[in-house]
Amino acid sequence: MTSILSGLESVKQALASQQFALSITQRNVANASNESYTREDAVFADVTASGGAAVSIQAYRDRFLDFSIGQEMQSLGKQQAQSSALSQIDSIFNENSGQGLQEAFSGFFNSFSSLSATPEDLTLRQQVLSKATALTSELHRLCAGMQRVQYSVNSSVPSTVDEINSITSKIAALNKQIPGETGSGNEFALRDERQKLLENLSSLIDTSYYETESGSITVTTGQGGLLVAGKDSYSLESSPLSGSGFQGVQLGGADITSTLRSGKLSGLIGARDQITGYLTSLDDLAATIAARVNQQHAAGSDLDGISGTDLFSYTTVSTGSNSGAARSISIAISDPRKVAAAGPSGGPGNNENANLLFAVKDEKLFTTSTETASQFYAHLIYRVGSDEQSAAEEITTQKSILAQLKNQRDGVSGVDMNEEAVNLIKYQKAYQAGARFATVLDTLSSDILNLIGA
Repeated sequence: MTSILSGLESVKQALASQQFALSITQRNVANASNESYTREDAVFADVTASGGAAVSIQAYRDRFLDFSIGQEMQSLGKQQAQSSALSQIDSIFNENSGQGLQEAFSGFFNSFSSLSATPEDLTLRQQVLSKATALTSELHRLCAGMQRVQYSVNSSVPSTVDEINSITSKIAALNKQIPGETGSGNEFALRDERQKLLENLSSLIDTSYYETESGSITVTTGQGGLLVAGKDSYSLESSPLSGSGFQGVQLGGADITSTLRSGKLSGLIGARDQITGYLTSLDDLAATIAARVNQQHAAGSDLDGISGTDLFSYTTVSTGSNSGAARSISIAISDPRKVAAAGPSGGPGNNENANLLFAVKDEKLFTTSTETASQFYAHLIYRVGSDEQSAAEEITTQKSILAQLKNQRDGVSGVDMNEEAVNLIKYQKAYQAGARFATVLDTLSSDILNLIGA
């Protein structure tokens, strides 16, 4: 009787193990389309001499592939943020439509050429002022458009910081749960959830992480700043940087803005700073053209024989800087008689200074006297287009690399429905065999009890 009872206990344990293995297979099948799910498998181990079995769960996760995917997501997040901003900047220039600043330049300087034919014509003089106004309006439009994108990008920094803090707090909460669930199916579900959060975090900020002996994850920034340690998370903060008013990023009271290398947050800051560079070039263009035209205009005389005055006016935010020139440039005169078309001692019909003002168009005033205004602006347009194209190409490259890595991970961690079908049949057959053995033992025990009773 003792051996029969032991056999029944072993069969009971075997049936429970096969049933548990079946539940694992069913969970795999249910999550076959879940890209965050890690395939699980039943691992059997003999625990009694009579052949009883216990079962545990094994998850097929490749930590190296997980980490590599996170690293590539950091680069992708940065390039996507930059590409989005730069594509908006590129559309602002709008040079392919036959309008834009190049057209305004041509119209302005060509108006002096037209005026030189009939210097005393008030209509042609008014045309000079109209074209000058069109030039300032185009500079205003470009400046305002770029600043609008820049402010939008800057305003995304605090919201991205909040998103990062939300994720790190969730990772810390999962760290608290996972060590207490070691060996259970729930543990692996929590680990899958945590890994998904780590990848989402990687797309936002450059990170590094490692798993401790307890099963929790420690997460740092790329430069070593602590974001998550065990059940504790450490929040980033955003606040205006001194001198610029743009949002910076702090961790533990230290400014880490300049240390960010990848992720969406780095991409936003990088795009914002790139736009500052474009605005600086636009300000230099506006200030240089205004100063040179004013200089030449002052060298001539107007329709009444009075020496010319400034044609343009502008203000800058500080001495020795052109910052603000494109935003503030305006026409300094409104009376067409004051257009200084004549030379210093010329009469109403003299066109000497009009020709010299027209010639400013071809003067090399920029980049250590190697570029005209048109060439300088064309180079700015090229910079914007090249930066945008580089970001777009990098996105394509990163997506390709990510796809390859995820395919490799799917080969390890993904669910193979054919394999699960085989396992399902295997565990069902094993369960049926155990059930038959239990029936035999039950029948045998009944027969023995009947014999004893007889």
